[in-house]
Amino acid sequence: MKKIILNIILICLPFFLFSQQKDKNLIVDKNGNLINYRVTNRKSNCNIDLRFDKETKWISFYNEVLGEPLRNNVFLGAAKKISLETRIHKDSLKYYRYSIIQDDSTYLIDEAIPSKVKSKWNNKSDFPGYVTINLGELDISNKKITLQIYKLPQKIKLSTVVIYNKPILNPVILGAFLYSESFSTKKLSPSQVTNILNKKGTNNLFLISKTLKDSATIVADEKMNALDLVIKNTDFDFIYEVKILRYGDDYGEETVFLSNDWKDSRIRIGAEHFKKPGNYQVQISANVYRSMLKRDNIGWTIPAAFFSFKVVASDNKKFSTKQLVISGLLFSLIVGAITGGLAVYVKNKQIKEKVAAEAKHKEVAQLKLNSIRSQLNPHFLFNALAGIQNLMNKNEINLANRYLSKFARLTRNVLESRELVSLNEEKTLLDDYLQMEQLRFGFQYQIQISTELDSENIEIPAMLLQPFVENSVKHGIAEKALDGKIEVRFEKNEADLILKIIDNGKGFDEGKTYNGLGLALSKNRISLLNTIYKDTPFVLSVKSNSGGTTITITLTQWL
Repeated sequence: MKKIILNIILICLPFFLFSQQKDKNLIVDKNGNLINYRVTNRKSNCNIDLRFDKETKWISFYNEVLGEPLRNNVFLGAAKKISLETRIHKDSLKYYRYSIIQDDSTYLIDEAIPSKVKSKWNNKSDFPGYVTINLGELDISNKKITLQIYKLPQKIKLSTVVIYNKPILNPVILGAFLYSESFSTKKLSPSQVTNILNKKGTNNLFLISKTLKDSATIVADEKMNALDLVIKNTDFDFIYEVKILRYGDDYGEETVFLSNDWKDSRIRIGAEHFKKPGNYQVQISANVYRSMLKRDNIGWTIPAAFFSFKVVASDNKKFSTKQLVISGLLFSLIVGAITGGLAVYVKNKQIKEKVAAEAKHKEVAQLKLNSIRSQLNPHFLFNALAGIQNLMNKNEINLANRYLSKFARLTRNVLESRELVSLNEEKTLLDDYLQMEQLRFGFQYQIQISTELDSENIEIPAMLLQPFVENSVKHGIAEKALDGKIEVRFEKNEADLILKIIDNGKGFDEGKTYNGLGLALSKNRISLLNTIYKDTPFVLSVKSNSGGTTITITLTQWL
């Protein structure tokens, strides 16, 4: 038994020593534990850990790029070796793909499935079911390494880590260019500007540029538009921050511009940042936060680049054309205000009188509407009670009780005083009424609300359809029993709300006048509604023949 144990130790010892030899050059903390840096962007779902060797002097491990939410940049100082690891659930390994590119040209790994399992997390750990994957141990001496990883099928959610282990270049200003407007477009119509752009094909058509030398003097005028700075291209322009300071003898130093929004090694600074007279200094410096790992490197910095210019006021500033025009306009406005004040007062008084008259007219119309509704409610209730009496006379007690139960809820809804109800509430009222009458006559019915309509929030006048539905039941399909059909539709046609009641009753002669109280009151109600809602008129249409009747109410521009 002792021999077996001894043999096992002898077999495993080389592997253990090899593992220790493999990691001995990686940097560790004071307790001897390997130091990991998470280097994926905070918005990335992938967790990438970076380790590096003891030769590394400093690290800047988190540098986002504007407009690239899943990218992070890592800067290393004098590193030799790095190790990259990730943590993935064992059941998801087959869905991941990763690539490692050296110096933007050589693919060390291309679209590979993570497969080098380094360790497994047990069920009592923080990540049960996960495995730690070795993505690569790489030589990074004076190199740029890019890691890309994603999970199928979402290839567009590509997480990228760029590790840069080269000297960070000092910023070099290649040129500065002042832009001014060649002519103003303020007096041109949009179509004229579009035609000019179509012919010339560039927005810079209206700008003329001038090379600006260091310590130059700029004469400020209203045509001054922007200043462009161009630097020598680097792999990471975004780390170079542009800061513009304004200073003078009669005022303190102030920062007027701060940005790192480079595009193709060029940044544009609007004239509003330097239009005031004064001395200006441009500073371009690398903005990289570094964690120092070597004492002898603490004082290391990257020199900034500088550019200066002076802005002076234009000589003809006293009476410019723009100022003369503005002064003339102000004078005209004052004279016009005095001359037209009385006219405006009289006009406003007339408008107020007109508004008051319209308000009075609407108030009268509303009172008439309330009166009609107060007549509709008893009319409906008497008809419903007559239905209950009819069932009682036929000794159909069970049907009468069910009818009475539905009638109770319906009565509560009918007696509510709200003028407007939602489409859903109107549907519920119609549903209760039709179920109640279905007990008496046995017909079939259907209520449909188009999915294009927001039935919870779109409102219509309460009980707008009920009298028409009641008319269809009493005079249309009551005699048809099970063969009778009623369909109620709520539809949308652009900005119009369309309400339809369709039955397959015997129909009627559209040319004759009928004495039905409910229908007459409803027509009067629609007429009064048009008085109140002048901008969204209600249109009633009735079509009838021997095959049935279709009633359409169109609420124009209601939606």
